[in-house]
Amino acid sequence: MSREFDEPRGRGRVANELVLSDGTFAYTQDTTKGNISVHTGPTVVNVTGQEFPVIYNKKSRMFDEVTLENAKQRSTLAPQGYYVVLDNPAFKNSHPQERSKESAQELRVGERVNIPGPVSFSLWPRQSAKVIEGHNLRSNEYLLVRVYDEESAKENWDKAVIKLATTASETVDVPEEVDETQDGVLDVTQLSGTGAVAPDDLSVGAQFVIRGTEVSFYIPPTGVEVEPDENGSYVRNALTLERLEYCILIDENGNKRYERGPKVVFPTPTETFYSVQNKDVRQMAFRPVELNPIQGIHIKVIADYVDEVTGKAYKEGEELFVTGKETQIYFPREEHSLISYDRQSKHYATAIPAGEGRYVLKRMTGKINMVQGEAMLLPDPRTEVIVRRVLSDRQCKLWYPGNDEALEYNRDLRALQSRTPTSRSGSVSEGEVRHSRKLRSKASTRIDGAQMEASKVGSPAYATMADEFSRGSTYTQPRMVTLNTKFQGVPTINVWTNYAVMVVDKKGNRRVEVGPATILLGYDEDLEVLQMSTGKPKNTDNLISTVYLRVKNNQVTDVVAAETSDHVQVRVKVSYQVNFVGDEPTKWFEVENYVKYLCDHVRSVLKSAIRKVTIEDFYSKSEDFIRNTVIGAKSEDGDRAGMMFESNAMRIDDVEILKVEIPDSKIRTLLEQAQHVAVASNIELAAAERKLKDDLRKEEIARERLNGQEETAKHALKIEKAQLGRSLQIALEKYAAKIKQKAEDRKIIEAEQAALNFTTEQSMARDKARHDAEMEREKVHQELQLQKLKAETDAIVSRFDAGSEGFSEALLSLQNQETLIKVAQALSVQTMLGGDDFVSVVRQVFGDNPVISNLLASAARKAGMPFVDGPDNGTGKVRPRA
Repeated sequence: MSREFDEPRGRGRVANELVLSDGTFAYTQDTTKGNISVHTGPTVVNVTGQEFPVIYNKKSRMFDEVTLENAKQRSTLAPQGYYVVLDNPAFKNSHPQERSKESAQELRVGERVNIPGPVSFSLWPRQSAKVIEGHNLRSNEYLLVRVYDEESAKENWDKAVIKLATTASETVDVPEEVDETQDGVLDVTQLSGTGAVAPDDLSVGAQFVIRGTEVSFYIPPTGVEVEPDENGSYVRNALTLERLEYCILIDENGNKRYERGPKVVFPTPTETFYSVQNKDVRQMAFRPVELNPIQGIHIKVIADYVDEVTGKAYKEGEELFVTGKETQIYFPREEHSLISYDRQSKHYATAIPAGEGRYVLKRMTGKINMVQGEAMLLPDPRTEVIVRRVLSDRQCKLWYPGNDEALEYNRDLRALQSRTPTSRSGSVSEGEVRHSRKLRSKASTRIDGAQMEASKVGSPAYATMADEFSRGSTYTQPRMVTLNTKFQGVPTINVWTNYAVMVVDKKGNRRVEVGPATILLGYDEDLEVLQMSTGKPKNTDNLISTVYLRVKNNQVTDVVAAETSDHVQVRVKVSYQVNFVGDEPTKWFEVENYVKYLCDHVRSVLKSAIRKVTIEDFYSKSEDFIRNTVIGAKSEDGDRAGMMFESNAMRIDDVEILKVEIPDSKIRTLLEQAQHVAVASNIELAAAERKLKDDLRKEEIARERLNGQEETAKHALKIEKAQLGRSLQIALEKYAAKIKQKAEDRKIIEAEQAALNFTTEQSMARDKARHDAEMEREKVHQELQLQKLKAETDAIVSRFDAGSEGFSEALLSLQNQETLIKVAQALSVQTMLGGDDFVSVVRQVFGDNPVISNLLASAARKAGMPFVDGPDNGTGKVRPRA
């Protein structure tokens, strides 16, 4: 046989080679004999065609064939401080040698050995190993060990790896009478290594506790294993109790052990810590009850014991009321059980102010005493109870006039008094008041507002005890018999309206009860069971069982598949209205499955009727066809006979056709098209008939309209003639008035022309007078201008004559340019001769003399003054002379 293997990763290796390094091994199985060989590294495994690689599957305990690369396994390695749990060890505890190929060895199948580290070895075929870290223990930790092999445990007990805790006795005080004598707890002498004394009981399954106060490190010997906890951890935590703390340990036999701190508490193998879930934390250490002289707790003695402090003996069944006067801090003990009242355990004293009092009932004698204030009242719950007196309405009105609150308060107490036992008639205890207050839906009630403070059991238990009696705050009423007729009495059957049931007994008697009714069944009576088919079409695959038969307005739905005469398949979904009739109601239950009976019969009738007609005839009138077939045709009065079933007096009164379909799509399409054509033709004919009626009606309306128009025209002509006569008369009157108006207008025009002529004459006269005045004024003005011109001329001549003297000398001096500039800047001849400026004055004097002009231009340039010549050829613009 040849096999193919994966290509190796190493360079230069062939496909059937496996390189095993140091600390690895592999299994191969011979295909001819089935022998398995172990290859231990470092080596190279050459796998031939007569073998293939395998690995051992611990779960299935079989060898699985794998690829060559996946056949490599690591050797088991346990370093210092670890140990190996080896299953199926070899005889003489041998292991495969390194660098070798060995055949499988004979194993001690089913055995197990513990091998401390450091150690490393490969595994024989069918061996499995688990490496576990050695168990280090602190002083508040412990191990739970179990014996799984008695002979191996006895033989190897002194071979355990143990390191003793040298400071255990210095750090934790463990009383010998408690810890050293506990069953299942190993002491130092039993764990001291060589020469250790094995326990007497090393039977299989025996459990022991190894405490961290004795041992700091432990590796179990062969035959012993360490039990993990529920979280898989081998090392378990002991409970460290501080001062004023205690814990409760519960043994498998039901005994309890109470331990007080400070100490480390180790349970025995059969003990568990009592715990309470406090929010998200599991509480195992509890605080004792702190008491003062006005507080107390009620205790029941459940086992005989002698008090270690006082030496007093207590008998089982006694009750104790422990107060702070004798015990300020109370630690529970296994012989005590706490008595709580409505889940409250601690009793508080009641403050009675001066001028007030309380009634205290002696439970043993029935005598009621009054305790007056000032006082702190702490009644003993074993023999005393605080009660309230109930007043009548007359007493309230007499004693507290106008106090409605007191009246309501006592009325509420009288309501509570109805539950008061005869031994306390006429009074209500404080516990009854508190219990009633808790049952009220509102936080504040009339009793809350009116009650006085009383001794109360007001806080949860501070002490947690494994045993506890819970008592109500009210007394138990005398025993009475209460019958729960709902479940323990006679069975009652309520039959609804339109339903019926059949009652049968073991003698064969039968009777039918029709609702609405309530019946009581006899001891030997039972109800007849009906089976009803379900589904569409109805079948017996899923039956419904019931004892109630609906006899009126029962609806049954079914699907009928049939074939027409032209071999066309049709499916009809129908709903039958079924009623049960007749004077013999027992016949209604003659058919066990009336639904299937009904549907089968109607389905057969419909199939037979449909097979006689064509698909076109059936499809066009399917509803009437089905109704006529099932419940008959309509009579003269419109009723149908229905389909009667004589065997169980059942009748179909009506049929509703829910759906009719043809599975063959081609035929369905042809029928639909034919229906569409017929419908279209009917629609066209109906439209034509409607159009004919509309046309005839339109012609009638047109004729009526013409007749009306003719009548209207005649009447309009008559009205028009009357209007013309009136118009002619009005026109004549208007013409006469117009002639008269024209005469009046001519007179008015003549008067207006006369007035206009007069106005024109007056206007012309005014214009002539104005013109004459203007001419006279212009003449005077011209004369004034002439006089002014003459005066100006005379003035110029006189000024010229006055300035002409010495003027020639001045002109000679002007040849000096600087002098000329000063004269041009300072002299203002125009003020003397007139003119616009000095140049115009000089020109008036000298005319267009070129010498004078050049002289003036030079003087102007020196003085920085503008100088222009006269007009440029009549253009009106001036230009400078060069």
